[in-house]
Amino acid sequence: MTHIQSPQFEKFKKVLREVFMLDHAELDFGIYRVMNQKRNEIETYLNELLAKQVTEVLTANAGSRRTELQTKLDNAIKNAKDLGIAPEQSPKVKELIAQMEDMGTMEDLENSVYNHLAIFFSRYYDGGDFISQRRYKKDVYAIPYEGEEVKLYWANADQYYIKTGEYFKNYSFRLTNGKRVEFTLKEASTEQNNNKAKDKMERRFALFNELPIEEIEDTLHIYFTYELMPKATKQKKLMEDAYDTIKPLLIDGFMEYAEVFVLRPTDADRNRTLLQKHLTDYVARNTFDYFIHKDLHGFLTRELDFYIKNEVMFIDDIDAQHELKFLSYLSMIKALKAIGGKIITFLASLEDFQKKLWLKKKFVTETNYCITLDRVPESLYPQICENEAQRKEWVRLFAINEIEATSGDVFEEGKSAYTEPLTEKFLKENPFLVLDTAFFSEEFKHQLIESIDNIDEQCDGLLINSENFQALELLQEKYREQIRGVYYDPPYNTKKNEFIYKDSMKHSSWITMMNDRLSLTKNLMSNTAGIMISNDENENTNLRMLGNLIFGDDNYLSEIIWEGSSKNDQKYLSISHEYISVFLKDKSYLDGTDIRWLERKEGLDKIYSAFDNIRQLYPNDYERQTAEIKKWFKSLPDSEPAKKQKHFCIAEKRGFYFPADISKPENGYYYELLHPVTGKPCKKPKGGWRFIESTMEEQLRDDRIHFGADETTVPCRKSFLKETEYESPSTVIYLDNRVSTALIKNLFNDKKIFDNPKYYLLIARLIKLMGDRGGVYLDIFAGSGTTAHSIIHLNREDQGNRKYILCEMGDYFNTVTKPRIEKVTYSKDWKDGKPVSREGCSHCFKYIRLEQYEDTLNNLVIADKSDLFNDRFKESYLLGYMLDTETRGSLFNTDWFVNPFEVKLYITRNNETKEQVIDIVETFNYLIGLNVETMSYPQEGVCVVTGHTQNSKKILVIWRDCNKISNEALNEFFKSRYNSVRNREFDRIYVNGDNTLENVKKNEENWKVVLTEQVFKEKMFEEV
Repeated sequence: MTHIQSPQFEKFKKVLREVFMLDHAELDFGIYRVMNQKRNEIETYLNELLAKQVTEVLTANAGSRRTELQTKLDNAIKNAKDLGIAPEQSPKVKELIAQMEDMGTMEDLENSVYNHLAIFFSRYYDGGDFISQRRYKKDVYAIPYEGEEVKLYWANADQYYIKTGEYFKNYSFRLTNGKRVEFTLKEASTEQNNNKAKDKMERRFALFNELPIEEIEDTLHIYFTYELMPKATKQKKLMEDAYDTIKPLLIDGFMEYAEVFVLRPTDADRNRTLLQKHLTDYVARNTFDYFIHKDLHGFLTRELDFYIKNEVMFIDDIDAQHELKFLSYLSMIKALKAIGGKIITFLASLEDFQKKLWLKKKFVTETNYCITLDRVPESLYPQICENEAQRKEWVRLFAINEIEATSGDVFEEGKSAYTEPLTEKFLKENPFLVLDTAFFSEEFKHQLIESIDNIDEQCDGLLINSENFQALELLQEKYREQIRGVYYDPPYNTKKNEFIYKDSMKHSSWITMMNDRLSLTKNLMSNTAGIMISNDENENTNLRMLGNLIFGDDNYLSEIIWEGSSKNDQKYLSISHEYISVFLKDKSYLDGTDIRWLERKEGLDKIYSAFDNIRQLYPNDYERQTAEIKKWFKSLPDSEPAKKQKHFCIAEKRGFYFPADISKPENGYYYELLHPVTGKPCKKPKGGWRFIESTMEEQLRDDRIHFGADETTVPCRKSFLKETEYESPSTVIYLDNRVSTALIKNLFNDKKIFDNPKYYLLIARLIKLMGDRGGVYLDIFAGSGTTAHSIIHLNREDQGNRKYILCEMGDYFNTVTKPRIEKVTYSKDWKDGKPVSREGCSHCFKYIRLEQYEDTLNNLVIADKSDLFNDRFKESYLLGYMLDTETRGSLFNTDWFVNPFEVKLYITRNNETKEQVIDIVETFNYLIGLNVETMSYPQEGVCVVTGHTQNSKKILVIWRDCNKISNEALNEFFKSRYNSVRNREFDRIYVNGDNTLENVKKNEENWKVVLTEQVFKEKMFEEV
């Protein structure tokens, strides 16, 4: 057919091939693998069905009218000839020919349709993303506006920001003979132990010379390292050397892979081969940010309508157009709507599928605990002593090899010195050594977990190694409205960071990234919670507007300016400060509560604590109290802040209260105040009482007046710590942040191990503003772990019970974030990477790692089901249901629940992909929002979890290996373990695998059995 050869049709196909990723046909990982397995079907649709459908639509609308005109023209020509008139001279013939020309040929109409569709789809697609730019006319865009007073909008507001890595973590391609080539990293463990590049050193990909290539089954592995090298080392030269090494090896022994040498030329390199192309792509940084549209079908459908109205059918010209010309436009519009709609449906199915993968709650791939030895049963000490890996970790982290039997001021004489192997005596005398269950067997971990009652409550913190959006998604059910305060230190979006969206719209990328994360964060915050976000001049204005959009204008509280080390610029103004933007979840909830954003004057907590201890030691002995208070003040060093507050103390009077409302007014009130015991008038202060008589009576009714032993003592007004001597916190904080860099140097003996950490005392001050001594605090940009350090410090200072949730995706999670928390738990003082003292604290935190979006992509398995449908439904299946249907088994598989303890996925860590067992049990706890109380392993193949949800429902979850625990065995196990208490103890019981547990329920019992896999699937794909 002629239209297949037209340039317009080929142009349209070229656009669609790019949009459908068909030009990446050889790539064999992630979404490419899915698309390539359906490549033939898509190609058939584009080359055959698409062109046929355009012709059919145009024929159905314009063809009949054209046939009618042609018949009239033929008759007019015949009539002219019969009359002896030259047809070209006949007015009727001329009129009909003009009408035919106005309609245009079918080929012209088809080409117009292809041209318009090519223009339309190409303008919304760029390098893997659909750009949400609502076109109004050339160089003019429209934004959705609903009458707001002020509208904040940005280029990709309708998209999710999904970039999670700087390099391809998996890279493979398939040859036409079915063979695969995969680039695989070796010695990736160096990334864990030495994450930060040193001076004049950067990481480079290089061929692994010890074993450059290896064939495993039908896959050729080409091995690379990613190691520190001098900055002058060129990555391009390393890849050229790699190619020169690989080429003869392949020619000599792996000719089945010779296709890698076919030419893939470019204008700059006409001799480039397929292998060279992939080597270049593999090592190239992913400099673009990647996005998924939230509603691509709706967006493109609206845009197509708008395009047709403004660039195909010009409304203003309708009256001037001939009817037939209008009808030809109408035919073309119907074709554009019909064919464009099909393409939109197909594209939207691809985008919605990727959105589903992005929003899917991710599996917990690993769960471990770090816990101080004072919380570990001594019955486990023998196993700890035998664990060589844990011993080496303690030497590395805590320098336990430098503990001596007699250690001056730090250790008592006679304590056991460090020895190899460890001894139980040594463990008992070092209770703040932090045990990491990752170094122990599953059996040991089970024994430890079983020994901890109310395990979630006993955990002081949670660390999540994950991209933060995925972490927030998983936390929604369990922590909804439970977070007391939030501190975020996100990327500042400087020119040095990773935000490089299309056309360098970096602000748009940053706002999109923050928008989705702040929206999810808001769901977790309690109604009285606050959120503080560090930023600088790069995004300060955008953050303020975004915060107002999410939290509301009325809930913006303030902007704190903190002055640290300056960013010196001799050409322009030097910037010496950063910002902390403060928003509340709902300011109205603070009305009528004791919660206030105030700071108590320095030293008052210490004064009140000391006074309270003295009062309890000497109750009712006011003279002794006064003497002890004076004695306490004299014992303070001159630098003690509390000593500066001495003038607030009423040490010369009875009690320990502040004379906040009793002073020496110029015009006091001179009524009599009777002593409650002697009944005699009390001694008045010089100048009289400050209160009028009615106010004093109110104070007496509220028991706010403290009397001395008799009437000779001037009464004082009681004032309580929670209401005394507050001051509004300053919105300007002076702090030299270099002290934080010095702290990192002291902790790790390497000041460059982490760039620009925040000072923990700054964060501690912010946390104190957001709440009292309890509550859970969230930080999803954890960095070096400053927020956890701050909370541990505060809990040490005031015996608080604050908890933290930290999320960090960077590789320094293993080298900085987690080790820092372990270190400050073990000792509060460090120098040159070693503890100065070993004054630690009792602590326990859980750390988990999550499946990532790339992991989800790389675990997709395609099960072709298209042959189940007849021709009538194949097109709708291809356009709308293909991906969701054919990958369903790899996203969620009920077979996993036959033995949930052995479910495996391919997971990438440190650029290395391995199959590993994932933690189905822990994942389910988060999906249903379970606050775990107990976790036990009563017999092989069984795990039992108890706990409660936010709505106080008592939950029992029984996990079993169905191959080992039959339904009969399950029933017997349940009756023996829960026969006497099950009715009143649990509201809901979850069990995996089809079961008959309901049969053991007695008539008076109301507990309900739920199939675990049904709820698991529902919660995993439930959108927040």
